[in-house]
Amino acid sequence: MSLVSKKCITVRERDTGLEYIWSMKEVLEEINRDRSEDWTPYDETDWREGLAEFTEFDLVYVVGENN
Repeated sequence: MSLVSKKCITVRERDTGLEYIWSMKEVLEEINRDRSEDWTPYDETDWREGLAEFTEFDLVYVVGENN
C-alpha cells in the first residue's frame, strides 16, 4: 500500500465552513469530476493546485503525509 492511500485530507467548504475528511481518491474525484475529454486529470503530485483552483474547498490539514 502506498503512502498516498494512507492520507486523510481535511477540507473546508468555502460557502458553508463545513469540514470533511477525504481520502486522496475522493479529493481527486472532486477535482477531476465533470471535465471535458481534453482535461488533463490532476493526480497525487499536483492535487493541491487542483483543489485550490477548481473546487469550492480549501485545504485544512493532511494526515499521513511524509514531510
